[in-house]
Amino acid sequence: MVRSDLEIEGRILEALSRGKIPVTLVDWNYVSEIEEWQLVIATPLYDSKGAHEAVSRVIKALQQAGIYEDVPILRVSVLSPNDTLVKTLEQEVKVLTEGSIHIVGLDQNKPNHENVYVVIFSPYTGPGGAVPARHIKGLVELRRFLEVSLHIWTTSVDEALHKLARKGNASIPNVQLSKREAKRLGLG
Repeated sequence: MVRSDLEIEGRILEALSRGKIPVTLVDWNYVSEIEEWQLVIATPLYDSKGAHEAVSRVIKALQQAGIYEDVPILRVSVLSPNDTLVKTLEQEVKVLTEGSIHIVGLDQNKPNHENVYVVIFSPYTGPGGAVPARHIKGLVELRRFLEVSLHIWTTSVDEALHKLARKGNASIPNVQLSKREAKRLGLG
């Protein structure tokens, strides 16, 4: 999953809101058979009006918002709120794991805007095993990722970035992520 996927999600959510399409869940799901992320949209319209009508209304909302051509519609799945996949995704979204975010700067000899940073989410408890790392280029992108994607307070981010500049690494404790979020952000 990449930044453009998150931007697509935001644009779709806005279109659905403007189109007054009720949704109970909008979340990304990795489909291993096609090795791609799909945006799952659960709407009660699926049950009340049928699958065809629900999909038609979603497409119409995307067209009215002027984003239909920009959205890879094959990556969007419209389902019933009662679908087993939707129920599974809802459960995964609800369970939060607490841990620390660790940041390590690579290539410290380059200007800050070109540095590469490794970001790792280390849960306090869990099954163990390899911990995925996300590589982020530049301080601006790193700050955006920490504040916007991980919802970490600006004061905590400022403190971590100050320490990162001094020592080459930093940690932010007590960060909560669902398994879905960690996976979607490349940290789980």
